[in-house]
Amino acid sequence: MIQTQPLRARYIGVSLISLALAAFASPALAAGQSSTPAQDDRTAAEAQPAAVEPGEATTNADGTDAGSGEIVVTGSRVPRAGFTAPTPITIVGTEQLAKAAPSTLAESLRQLPALTNTAGPQRNAGSQRVGQSFLDLRSLGPNRTLTLLDGRRVVSTSLTGSVDANILPSGVVQRVEVVTGGASAAYGSDAVAGVVNFILDSEFSGLKGEVSKGISQYGDNAETRATLSGGTGFAGGQGHVLVSAEYFKNDGVKPGARPWARTGVNFINNPGGTPALFLQSDIRAVGTLGGLIIGGNGGTAANNALFNGIQFLPGGVAAPYSYGTLTTATQQVGGDGVSTELIQELNRPLERGSLYAHVSFDVSDNFTLFADGMYGRSTSTVNNTYNRRQPSNPFTIQRDNAYLATFAPQIRDRMLATGVTSLTMLRFSSERGFIVTKGDSETLQGTLGAKGKIGDLKWNAYYTHGETKQSNDVLNNEITANFNRAIDAVFVTAANVGTSGLAVGSIACRVNVDTNPNNNDPSCAPFNVFGVGSPSDAALNYTRGTSASDALIKADLAAVSLAGPLFEGWAGPIDFAIGGEYRKESINFTTDALSPTGAYLLGNPTPWSGSYNVKEAFAELVVPLLKDVPFFRQLELNAAGRITDYSTSGKVETWKLGLSWKPVEDLRLRATRSRDIRAPNLSELFQAGRQSIAAVNDPFKNNVRVTGILQINSGNPNLTPEFADTFTAGAIYSPSWLPGLNLSVDYYDISIKNAISPIPAQTAVDQCFLNVQSACDLFTRDANGNITRFAALPINLASAKTRGVDFEAGYSIPRGFAGLDGQFSVRVLASYLAKQETTQPGGAPVDRAGEAGVNPFPRWRGLAQINYDGEHTGAFLQARFIGSGDYDKTRGPALIDLQHVPAAAYLDGQISKKIAAGSGEVELFLNVRNILNSAPPLAPENATLPVAYNALLHDVLGRVFRVGAKFKY
Repeated sequence: MIQTQPLRARYIGVSLISLALAAFASPALAAGQSSTPAQDDRTAAEAQPAAVEPGEATTNADGTDAGSGEIVVTGSRVPRAGFTAPTPITIVGTEQLAKAAPSTLAESLRQLPALTNTAGPQRNAGSQRVGQSFLDLRSLGPNRTLTLLDGRRVVSTSLTGSVDANILPSGVVQRVEVVTGGASAAYGSDAVAGVVNFILDSEFSGLKGEVSKGISQYGDNAETRATLSGGTGFAGGQGHVLVSAEYFKNDGVKPGARPWARTGVNFINNPGGTPALFLQSDIRAVGTLGGLIIGGNGGTAANNALFNGIQFLPGGVAAPYSYGTLTTATQQVGGDGVSTELIQELNRPLERGSLYAHVSFDVSDNFTLFADGMYGRSTSTVNNTYNRRQPSNPFTIQRDNAYLATFAPQIRDRMLATGVTSLTMLRFSSERGFIVTKGDSETLQGTLGAKGKIGDLKWNAYYTHGETKQSNDVLNNEITANFNRAIDAVFVTAANVGTSGLAVGSIACRVNVDTNPNNNDPSCAPFNVFGVGSPSDAALNYTRGTSASDALIKADLAAVSLAGPLFEGWAGPIDFAIGGEYRKESINFTTDALSPTGAYLLGNPTPWSGSYNVKEAFAELVVPLLKDVPFFRQLELNAAGRITDYSTSGKVETWKLGLSWKPVEDLRLRATRSRDIRAPNLSELFQAGRQSIAAVNDPFKNNVRVTGILQINSGNPNLTPEFADTFTAGAIYSPSWLPGLNLSVDYYDISIKNAISPIPAQTAVDQCFLNVQSACDLFTRDANGNITRFAALPINLASAKTRGVDFEAGYSIPRGFAGLDGQFSVRVLASYLAKQETTQPGGAPVDRAGEAGVNPFPRWRGLAQINYDGEHTGAFLQARFIGSGDYDKTRGPALIDLQHVPAAAYLDGQISKKIAAGSGEVELFLNVRNILNSAPPLAPENATLPVAYNALLHDVLGRVFRVGAKFKY
């Protein structure tokens, strides 16, 4: 198990380091400048920026750092001034990110329409990503989005190869560049949906920081965030050092803490027949916290049925159970059932801290050494579920059970009279609370590198080693075999006392007094199932344990590149970039001794390990084709190719061709065609198995809803790489008649062959009903045809396709216009989704574009921002829009009565006041998220623990306030 210091203590240490740096550098600290990018990707000349004043943007529109003079071209490896890559790009500055959502980087980025489905700490987020947030472009999955830090890969923070965006040093992030198109040829594998590149302000000099507190209107979601960053030169300006630290804590939101989260609204079977499922309120799981008899055994059918519907109240008192209405085997409306909606938190608690340090030294004008180190840790403990015995896994109480005789002798006597020998029971055990999952993740990464120039050519080389240690503990978890032994409680008699040493007349486990040494278990403590709170501490200690796992993820990366002018062409210089990369990744996954045997009710991971190495070589060209001729103000070709050799799947080739064309000064047209690649990650290949629970509506059983299905999540060594063909085409219009206005539109089409994906249980059973045999093979049914087990393993789909259009508009008025002492800007981003289609081998295509219910694929998403940045005051207003859509395109009115989910809009805002503080500045701010306290629309999840909304799409916390202060010296 991972042993680490408490986060708070580590944060104090990190803060002291930064303060010491600041004290050392204070005499020479220069006033820091924020860096916010322009809102388009034109060249600096085209952008026509206003004069830069202290504190204004120092980044040119083409990505050039105006302070350092270093050229960074987003979407390309070729660093040439004036070159605009033809790949669609969205650039977001750090100030805009902070105003949009000041809590975390991931929360800020998920405002962007292309990243709306980014997963965070919401409920039903799974137990393997507790406390982490992964970026997801185009809703194609986090493992198809490549996350970079200053253009370099980051060690994976998860078993699936993804990177938790929240470990990155947000205090010195200058901007985030989102490449919304295939970028494998330029950046490497996994960039099927695109790249999110976090650019750091590595040359920052000064001291800056932020402290903020947050709380919701309902008095929960308490949040604390603090950052502190300091940078200074040394050795007469030849060297520079930067240190940044961050601490974050959110207490989360408890289950049912919002009006829209405690209604119990979901689907249940309709006894009228049409539709097969319809929405009802107060849906509960059949069962009780104190135990419920659902039938007898050993007697006639009529006699067995005499015991149905007897529950046990506190103290073991027997009473009739109310089945409510519309009752199925697992669900009911009202009555005495258990409300499973009130188990998991609406927002999971999270505590994390991070430290980043960067140092560079100019050995000469053409040779620089650099090194950086990054440390991040997060921890979160979340509710999972009850120790639940449902119809899919009931337990049996024998007629001679000692507690039955003690608390319900009348039931035992009736069993004797009717010939019933045992009882089948359900129970949601609430003793000691829920099964909880505690996730700890710790990442450490270091990089050593050098860069320089040889004539006009630039070279760069670096080596990175990173490690992530993760522990995932499922606590208070039933040990099934121990529970089954403990509930079989009998009286100790003179006949059975044997050598047990137990007192005659006491209650013991049957295995305590078994004379067969192979069956005897003297450690067993009898478990009283009759009534809430009835089990003893000894029984709970015996029947509960921790299903634990630890993972060590390692990555070694080395890269070298050379770029610059190749020769002078007929329309300008032809530039190139070439390079090679090597990467080795490994995972060693270990568990406790019991989990691999399937001993626990939940979890039960199995040890596994795996590794692969990747060797890559790439080349890229920028070729000016035409310049300053009619209708061809500029025409450039961008071509890239990469050969990648995986140790697990062999060689693959990726490539990109792109054109950038300016027919006139104000208009740029762009288009790309690329082949992209993603090989299966280590988890998809080698994961040995982990147990969870699924729920489906079974079409083979008249769509009866079945919950509590045992789901086994495992890898598939037979996977092959997936290939994506991507086409993008767009236009950028920046009218010279209205400086500051930028408009763009981009079309994208991504088609993935052999797409690697697990099939959700509901999709699989639906496909099986349509005679897709590969889907049927994933299920196990009992003799009565009831689903008992589902194999959730990744497979190569026939295809996955997405297609749509992105829109962006921005308008910025320079400072001083109309007497304003600040800058006023407007930005609008929107995305239209035309297709989101998957095809399973042997099945028909399923297009879910336009769903805003069970799946998060609405046609329209949008974001509109208005910002005023004045000399002394600031104001920011943002509207988030999620379009309407079908609840589930595969389920028509004959199946469900909810066919449409309405559109939703949320309003956020911030006001700030700047105050001079000596040689620096302090900015106080008030940020309000979801100003109108808008509730999410009704869109129930299809989950074992269902809720009435889609947390990936909609705001589920209501109005949240944050106050804070930023300072900069």
